[in-house]
Amino acid sequence: MKSRTIRHAPAVAAITAGLLFAGTAGAVAAPSDDSPSAPSTPTSQADPSDPAAAHWDKRGHYDDENSCRQAGKDGQSHGKWHEYKCKREYSQDDYHYYWWLYTH
Repeated sequence: MKSRTIRHAPAVAAITAGLLFAGTAGAVAAPSDDSPSAPSTPTSQADPSDPAAAHWDKRGHYDDENSCRQAGKDGQSHGKWHEYKCKREYSQDDYHYYWWLYTH
């Protein structure tokens, strides 16, 4: 049994090293969980997390993306804001991810 383990160890090490290298080189690009959702309008280019986009107002948090988007659409249809974005952020206070509504 030990001889089998020893025989497979170099192959496993080589595969692991290859995957680690590919991940750090950017060959495997996966979207982040913290990435913002698609903007409500195609002309919206400002990112709420960007300091240069200080005109974005952070609204209440939501437990899921659908609730956030619905609130954004409702406010937009009632003329409260022109554009909105939903962004998933981690709350250090209660160790939980929330969806935040950014409007402008």
